[in-house]
Amino acid sequence: MATIYKDRIEGLSCKCTSGDIATFKIVEDGIECIWCGNKIKCNLPVEFVVERMCKHCERKTTFIIDALQINICSRCGNPY
Repeated sequence: MATIYKDRIEGLSCKCTSGDIATFKIVEDGIECIWCGNKIKCNLPVEFVVERMCKHCERKTTFIIDALQINICSRCGNPY
């Protein structure tokens, strides 16, 4: 499962990975994959990470839950 640190989140899904192994750095207006640059806009801080099916990706993936309690897919950036 994902681990949330002050400057990064490890263990998320990303479009550049086949599993939940990507590391995202925390930037001013969201999070950004350090490997491919995939940027997910969200309201910081990220409160939780959950795993569920994404209707856009059509696969099980990780979702971040931001400060406004919005669930956002870390793979495609769409809300749940």
